[in-house]
Amino acid sequence: MLTFSAGAVNAWGFLSLGGVFTSVVTANSALIGVGLGGADPTLGGLAAVAVLCYVLGAAAAGRAAGHAHRGGRPHRTDFLLLELLLLWAVVGWWLAVDGEPSGGERTAILGAVAAAMGCQNAGVRVAMGAQLPTAYLTGLLTGAVTDAVTDRRVQWRVPVTMTLLIAGAAAATLLERLLPQAAPLLPALLVTAAWLTVHARTGVRRAS
Repeated sequence: MLTFSAGAVNAWGFLSLGGVFTSVVTANSALIGVGLGGADPTLGGLAAVAVLCYVLGAAAAGRAAGHAHRGGRPHRTDFLLLELLLLWAVVGWWLAVDGEPSGGERTAILGAVAAAMGCQNAGVRVAMGAQLPTAYLTGLLTGAVTDAVTDRRVQWRVPVTMTLLIAGAAAATLLERLLPQAAPLLPALLVTAAWLTVHARTGVRRAS
């Protein structure tokens, strides 16, 4: 659910929030350079906002998940709560402006979504391990190819993860074309479902 939602967020952000990504820091860093080089300063500025807010979201989620880890909590899902609150705030904002935000509002919404993705990636890294990313796949794919060539070991979770990310992006793109006002609902609902699933499993384990 988190990987699918990450694909949806990145696609919607790219299509509706200025042509930058919400969690692909490598691409956004290159776009900052494009802006600094004078080709498109506006695009570079939006990319800089996305990177800065991503870092802030990652810091907040990393702190929350790390604090839970030190406290010995078996399920460190505070980062999901932070993420879904940001995503639902974006949904409310998007609906309030009827899907047509001003330039400043669009930038603020981009920042909120990028912070949400920072929350997700950092929280997953702390709570589930660095080998289970949900939105940044370059290193994961590189490691999988290297293992396949050197050790003849195929990591099937890598193509599955990539497929989910692509499917999420495709779903958000279709939704943005057919029902643009409802497009941000998809990732918000998916992250909420993930959070509820974890808490439901926690409740079952405690009951048993």
